[in-house]
Amino acid sequence: MAIGVARRWHGCTIHICYISQLPVSAQLGAMAVPISALAGGDQAGELKQAISDELARSDVMGEFNERVGEVARELETLAEACHADLIVVGRSRHPALHLGGVPRRLLAMGRRPVLVVP
Repeated sequence: MAIGVARRWHGCTIHICYISQLPVSAQLGAMAVPISALAGGDQAGELKQAISDELARSDVMGEFNERVGEVARELETLAEACHADLIVVGRSRHPALHLGGVPRRLLAMGRRPVLVVP
């Protein structure tokens, strides 16, 4: 979706971000290992490769970022640093949450438009 929007706004650069959330114990200072490392997978590496492939097929400039922390806060921090015009996020996978925690927090911050993709 972000690539499609960027194609319509010529000259745009998209900043794709993979954010690993810290376990609650890490947030309290007990340890500092991201969940992706605990899971033993390379989700960020696989995502980076898929994004690089997709950007190569499109005419959109982009870069991949990897961060650790609370997702909405990290997205807003990156958006601020990049002077983003729009944040594109997915809705929650949990139907009971409807909009989802991350989009809801970004909208509550109210700093820039948020496009929520089903």
